[in-house]
Amino acid sequence: MRLSISLSVGVLFFLEFIPLCLMRAKRPPKWKCPPSCNCTFDSVLCDGTSYIPSTYSVDIISASFLRCGFQTIPSESFAQSQTMQILLFTSCSFEEISDDAFIKLKHLEYLFIENNNIKKISANALRGLRSLIHLSLMNNHLESLPSGLFRTLTAIKQIDLRGNPLHCDCQIRWLVQWAHGPGKSVVMWPPSPCEEPAKLKGKGLHELTDSDFYCKSGNIVQRWTFKLPSLSVKAFEYNQEQYVVITHPFEGKCTFLQWDHVAYEFRYYDTIKGIAVVSCLPLVIDKQLFVVVAQLYGGTSVYRRDPTPVSPAAFHRLQHFPDIRKPNDIESFTSTQGEHYFIIADSAKSGASTLYRWDGRGFYPQQQLPRWYRDTDAEPLILSGSPHLIMSSGSQRPLVYRFENKHLERLTDIPEAWDVYAVKHFTDAEDGIFACLVRHMGDSSLVRWDGSMFRELQQLPSRGSYVFQPLLLGQRWHALLGNDLGYSWVYQLEKWKHWEIEESNDKEGPIGPLVPLQELKVLEARSFTSVQVPGRQFIFVASFGGNTVVFEYGEKEGNA
Repeated sequence: MRLSISLSVGVLFFLEFIPLCLMRAKRPPKWKCPPSCNCTFDSVLCDGTSYIPSTYSVDIISASFLRCGFQTIPSESFAQSQTMQILLFTSCSFEEISDDAFIKLKHLEYLFIENNNIKKISANALRGLRSLIHLSLMNNHLESLPSGLFRTLTAIKQIDLRGNPLHCDCQIRWLVQWAHGPGKSVVMWPPSPCEEPAKLKGKGLHELTDSDFYCKSGNIVQRWTFKLPSLSVKAFEYNQEQYVVITHPFEGKCTFLQWDHVAYEFRYYDTIKGIAVVSCLPLVIDKQLFVVVAQLYGGTSVYRRDPTPVSPAAFHRLQHFPDIRKPNDIESFTSTQGEHYFIIADSAKSGASTLYRWDGRGFYPQQQLPRWYRDTDAEPLILSGSPHLIMSSGSQRPLVYRFENKHLERLTDIPEAWDVYAVKHFTDAEDGIFACLVRHMGDSSLVRWDGSMFRELQQLPSRGSYVFQPLLLGQRWHALLGNDLGYSWVYQLEKWKHWEIEESNDKEGPIGPLVPLQELKVLEARSFTSVQVPGRQFIFVASFGGNTVVFEYGEKEGNA
């Protein structure tokens, strides 16, 4: 078989060094040369060997392995070779280097590990190489390097990482810090330019700084519990203060909480009473606070808060809409002209979801969507710079409407998305627009807008779920999946190579960018919202079968 060796720095050095060794070898070696190897008095060259020999001359200076067949370099592989100064591996098939693989080579000065299939190096693989001057890991398959890999290389002068597709994520943040700190005096040939994430695509390692990485891991802990079952929670800002409104259907009221900057907790603020209240939507327009209160009985009403009330009741009913038969969701949006709208999703069999517009004095019906759709959820969003709306229903796939000329015009639907109870979207500045689709009787899914339609990325088991809510926690997007048959789950959106659904194997099932992060011990969760106050972030969870629970999200430095 023809020997093919890349003319790398290591191979060129080896070709120059071997003739010198042969000149010094004035007699054949007194030790037994391993099979598949050519030996002189102080050097060994192995081609195609399936193992690392355990016996060497006590005077050996160099060892080279070409096209070797072993799968790993185990610990203390060269314990009998304490005089070795040069070690080379090239065109080999091994994929891993274990801890302390070269621990006894205290005189090794040159280590070439080039053109191999290495995918993993243990954090302590290079421990003990206190005389190493030159390290080459060129042309391997390394996507990351363990933190502190070069820490013990006190004599190192040159490191060659060329030809490795290192991912520019938190796994190599330490390398950037090292290169700008303790490793500033080391000549480094950098790896291939970044491919992931997209914001760093094309950048070289030498161009990155510590600020290019966000390397914090999140943790969610329970803080408070507010009694009474609830159906929805919504956070809003009014007069530069943070509020939360909780819908209590069995008590028939909307309860308002305000953040107390002195006591560092949420305190009671106000209440609006009704009958079988299913949704409370706060709207702040021209510094006025309005609340749309939808009821199963008695219609829907709009309340306005008196900024300087003279009576104990600060909320006064402004309008009443008796025609909504079975409201299931209320959402608001603003047009490109700055006009304010809200829409009520009517889930009655012959009911019609209705769009209302603010005209400066009150809200008035602007448009009715077709009847008999049994709409369960409305989701406003921005697509291509203009307002759109996704309507979920019990009769068809979710419909995407474009808002033009003060009307909603049907644009498309979401393919292969039947029995979707609700759709909640989020926009990532780097990766685009996503939506979480929740099904009560099947798998929920994550979809992504491709410019013309939403395409599925991932499916998640969710039998018994009514809410699949994206929230921005810290600086990363998460998705919270509630369940009537078990506890809620928090998923974290990871950067993913392929924005398409991908099957791994039958045992693991589908994979995708949403990764399980944490379980929240809340049953029958129906709504999630996030509230940020100075220095802290809270998650409110509405439970239809229990109490409203408040969690706090915190972060710590990590490699996640």
